[in-house]
Amino acid sequence: MIVTLAGHVDHGKSTLVRLLTGKDTDRLAEEKARGLTIDLGFAYLTAGPRTLGFVDVPGHHRFIHNMVAGVAALQHALLVVAADDGPMPQSREHLQILELIGIEQGTVALTKCDRVSPDRLAAAHREVAALVSGTFLDGAPVVETAAVTGAGIDRLEALLLERAAEPPTPPTRRSFRMAVDRAFHLKGTGLVVTGTVHSGEVGIEDEVHLFPSGRAARVRGLHVQNRPAERARAGDRAAVNLAGIDGHPPARGHWLCSRPEPGHRSVVVDLRLLDDVPAALRHWTPVHVYHATSHTTAHLALLEGGRLAPGQRALAELALDTPLLAKRGDRLIVRDHGLERTLGGGAVLDNHPPRNRRRAPERLKRIRACAATSPDASLAALLALGPVELEAFRGLWDLPPEEIEALVASTAATRHGDRLVADEEWRRWSAALLDECRHRHRADPTLAGLRENDFQTPVPAGFRASLLRELTSAGELVQRSGRYQPTSHQAALSPAERDLLDRLVPLLDQPQPPSLGDLARTLRIPLPRLQQAVKALAGKGMVVLISEKRLFLPRQVSQLAEKAEELSRQRPFTARDYRDATAIGRNIVIDVLEYFDDRGFTRRSGDTRTVVGDVSRLVPG
Repeated sequence: MIVTLAGHVDHGKSTLVRLLTGKDTDRLAEEKARGLTIDLGFAYLTAGPRTLGFVDVPGHHRFIHNMVAGVAALQHALLVVAADDGPMPQSREHLQILELIGIEQGTVALTKCDRVSPDRLAAAHREVAALVSGTFLDGAPVVETAAVTGAGIDRLEALLLERAAEPPTPPTRRSFRMAVDRAFHLKGTGLVVTGTVHSGEVGIEDEVHLFPSGRAARVRGLHVQNRPAERARAGDRAAVNLAGIDGHPPARGHWLCSRPEPGHRSVVVDLRLLDDVPAALRHWTPVHVYHATSHTTAHLALLEGGRLAPGQRALAELALDTPLLAKRGDRLIVRDHGLERTLGGGAVLDNHPPRNRRRAPERLKRIRACAATSPDASLAALLALGPVELEAFRGLWDLPPEEIEALVASTAATRHGDRLVADEEWRRWSAALLDECRHRHRADPTLAGLRENDFQTPVPAGFRASLLRELTSAGELVQRSGRYQPTSHQAALSPAERDLLDRLVPLLDQPQPPSLGDLARTLRIPLPRLQQAVKALAGKGMVVLISEKRLFLPRQVSQLAEKAEELSRQRPFTARDYRDATAIGRNIVIDVLEYFDDRGFTRRSGDTRTVVGDVSRLVPG
């Protein structure tokens, strides 16, 4: 179990750790000279199979940023209050930070109890009770201690070891992330980084990636709670020996992750403003943001009104000056621009909000869907609003690939590329496209079909082509020359189209029809006008355009396809084989075979071809 100490400066946190572990956590020369903790300190107490890891944090208000870096939600809080002073400003601020970060269990240690009278000790108990009232420490054990005599130290140790023996809450299945608080080189070992594992787990020989650099490394060795280990899990304090890192080592504020991560420049949080903040918070207030060991500046955009009063909660978006690796449920601490006080904090709801207007109703609906308490509930809520980008969803909830696959398999939705669409919505889109196609062809019998972009049914980009292919495969629609028609529809010809077709049929009805240029000269029609008219006839299934300059009647294409099938039944055939079988010129043979290839009727391999498709791909139904 990891124990984070909190409390006002000079209330005896470091002394308490030394009495429990025998180790002085003030390692910096300046700390020893000034007699106060400036940076994080670490020490361990091992009793039988259990180990307590202590994180000693600074109590001075100028070093709150270091205090925040040492706290994580899965830790046990030890609030230290000196009996002679009672609760002081940093006692309150540290307790507020512990609550905002989401710590749920803790103990209170009253120090310097040998220096006060019984009345003062009783008063200190009342003051502590008032301080923790309504917080996660309400009703927590309060242990009286004295450094000089050692009174209470054994009881405190026993209490903490008893809590450490309780079975931990099973961690949620998430990808590995560890917030780095220190990095150093050890002779004969190499680079070691230490920190708290926030999610997932990691083992020796696993590949990890650094954030924000994206560099990859291999886990050469592990220590967990100061002991050699094979794996480190969420809640553990770990020292990771990395191999394969060149150049600058990671630093406090960096992360180790199971996969490369881009970070996020905008996050939405459920912001709680503390009761004792002196004034309401305004929209676009500049703030400092703390996330695990990371820190950046930001502007705070209120999404529900222009002001947030002390003690209230609201949706707020943090426009970050540098990216944070913040995931759904992570806790952020917000401090004022002058670093004088903690303003509040909250849980991350969305780390990839849409880039449209901040207070747009659809945007707020999406954010609230992300705010669901579990990945499956969140995914269901998002699917009700439209397609879900799976990579963005994975990045929001920090899920490993196997968890994403299991979630998708349990959902009434279908994957299309990297997006997931609810089956009900997919059926609705499909029915709407089919209804539109039928309605427009009934309204205009001369219509030669709709191109993909002609449909007006609102379907998100990227899905229309798949839906139309599906309708075509199901026999609901037929595609002719790139246009979609209802299967039963036969486009009526205009008088001009009927006249042109009557003139074309005798000219085309021969083994080797003339080119489009020759037809234009014979019919005395300008070539551009003939090309346009022929495309209209092809769209209505009256002719087949083999290439830009050559067309056939549909029955001729069927006959040419039969020849290809006869050859393919014997062996793969060449262009020469096909020319000899059809008795048409080489140039026309190449045009025909390339048309067959493009439509998926034949497959080319080197100089030979094999029939792999159906003749229905070549000519209108």
